[in-house]
Amino acid sequence: MRQVRGTVNTVELIGWLGDTPEMRSFPSGSSVCLFNVATRHLGARSENGERSIETDWTLIEAWNKLGEQCMRYLHKGSRVRIVGSLRTHSWSDRETGLHRHRTFVRADEVLFLDSRPETDDTDQDVAETADETEDVPF
Repeated sequence: MRQVRGTVNTVELIGWLGDTPEMRSFPSGSSVCLFNVATRHLGARSENGERSIETDWTLIEAWNKLGEQCMRYLHKGSRVRIVGSLRTHSWSDRETGLHRHRTFVRADEVLFLDSRPETDDTDQDVAETADETEDVPF
C-alpha cells in the first residue's frame, strides 16, 4: 500500500485485456509493458428503468521483471487482477502547445487469472511484484 502521511493511493482492478501488451525498452536498461484492462459497471437507468452495463478502459504499466512476465503470459482477452497505484503524467503537446495528461495505474502486482496451458512446464509465479519504480518518459 502506498501511503504518504494520511493518504492512500491503492487501486485494485479485475478485468480483461483489450489488446496485446506492448513492451518499451529504454537506454537505461529499464523496460515497461503497457496494456489496457476493461472493467464493467452499471450505467444510468433508461426511461423504462433498465440499467445499461458500461465498460471502462484503464491503462496499466508494469515495469521490468513484472512487465516481462506480463508480456510473456498475457494476451488479448486475458483475465487479470491488478494491484497498484494511480498515477498521472502531464506534458505539453509539441504540435498544439496544449496541456495534456494521462492517468494510468502503475502495477505493483499482477495476478494471471486464466488457467495455465497444460503444455506449459515453466516455473512461473502467478503473482509477480514490481521491483523498480520509474516514470515513463512519454
